Amino acid sequence: MPGKPVVGISFGSVELGYAEKEEKYLRSLEAAGAEPLPVRPGGERDLAGLLGRVSGWVFSGGDDLAPELYGEEPVPEVTEVHPPRDRMDMILARAVLAEGLPVLGICLGAQTLNVAAGGSLVQDIPTMVKGALAHRGGTLHPVAVEPGTRLASVLGAGTMTVNSYHHQCVKRPGRGFVVTARSPDGVVEAIERPGEPFVVGVQWHPEREGCAPGSSDRLFAAFLAAVRARAAGGPAANPLPAGRNPLPVGGAP
Repeated sequence: MPGKPVVGISFGSVELGYAEKEEKYLRSLEAAGAEPLPVRPGGERDLAGLLGRVSGWVFSGGDDLAPELYGEEPVPEVTEVHPPRDRMDMILARAVLAEGLPVLGICLGAQTLNVAAGGSLVQDIPTMVKGALAHRGGTLHPVAVEPGTRLASVLGAGTMTVNSYHHQCVKRPGRGFVVTARSPDGVVEAIERPGEPFVVGVQWHPEREGCAPGSSDRLFAAFLAAVRARAAGGPAANPLPAGRNPLPVGGAP
């Protein structure tokens, strides 16, 4: 009987004190049938070893992504950044996208995927999005999932409720990414890369409570189905439109 597929998951430094939050990711992955492999800043130094062990990757939530990574100066509201994790995640994101691994980005993780592919972010929703809803502190709000997308095939098209813990979001989608969900104020709530394998980023936290009943389980299950296919030698390529190729490992966005 084959063992559980190994899924890498990037976290920040232990000193940040996010152990309780990190445990929720690990439990969700284990419940879906994965063997999670946590990786912290510095772990990217063994990039080849990591890619040889895992069949999928999760980019978890965390602090703000440094605006310098997408060519902007930070606004005053950007106060919590973690450069060691930013460096690690940029290297890992470009590597796993180029490798064709199934990927799930959550909150900061969705933003990381977007910036790694050359996209940009809204640095502070409350001051930059007119009529913005409350998006921080675990509030709940609706999102509209675009029909005909991978996300819709997993969660259904139309409106669903999600939790919200962020003040940044995708502004310009990165190469190969499309927007697949928005909140009523127009804030981007999900992105994906069409085709195989599973490459999805969501702004909400499926590992926490508050999302539409059953939606989080379905999202993790769909991700793990792609991971199992990869582990069994399934599709490795993620077709992109002509002329749109993943950025090289370690390259500038």
